[in-house]
Amino acid sequence: MINFLSWPVRAVGFLLYFIWLLIRSNVSVGWDVVTPGSGMEAGIVRLPLRCRTDLEITMLANLISLTPGTLTLSVSHDPPELYVHGMYAPDAAAFRAELYDLERRMLIGMRRYGDAGELPAQARRLSGGAP
Repeated sequence: MINFLSWPVRAVGFLLYFIWLLIRSNVSVGWDVVTPGSGMEAGIVRLPLRCRTDLEITMLANLISLTPGTLTLSVSHDPPELYVHGMYAPDAAAFRAELYDLERRMLIGMRRYGDAGELPAQARRLSGGAP
């Protein structure tokens, strides 16, 4: 019951986090544009998801694409996974961890009882964890 009552606070908390993420990403990309040289090291990762519904998958894909420097390339629903391009992703595991953090925060903010769920077994294998 307490988790259900905290849902609006968690949703607002996620919104504030995403606004911060947008500001930070805009500054990073903007700085790269106006300074000589480039700090860009692009990469593409496969991201098995904890998202269960079409709304959650679509929301995450759009949040990723809205963030400067990242772009959702492909969406699969069975099993749920995304392919994501990052302008600043020299380390695939670190980039994947950032995306999983965004997914976790979004799910906690969206789901009424605040349960983000376990990472899929595929995700644990990709990050080097036990299956």
